[in-house]
Amino acid sequence: MEIKNILKDRRKKLNLTQEQVAEKIFVSKKSVSNWETGRTTPDIDSLIRIAKLYDLSLDNLLLEGG
Repeated sequence: MEIKNILKDRRKKLNLTQEQVAEKIFVSKKSVSNWETGRTTPDIDSLIRIAKLYDLSLDNLLLEGG
């Protein structure tokens, strides 16, 4: 599964909006939207915060998202 799909699926499973995710990991809503549509990918600092928020390992995000 691509990283954009992992991010979107996990966010929806946790019943969070893009804005809520953005606030929790200290980025803009636009960044979350861009990641979920595949326009851009999160930087390493954001990936670490995403992994903690979504209770995923970095391996899950990076290897399955590859």
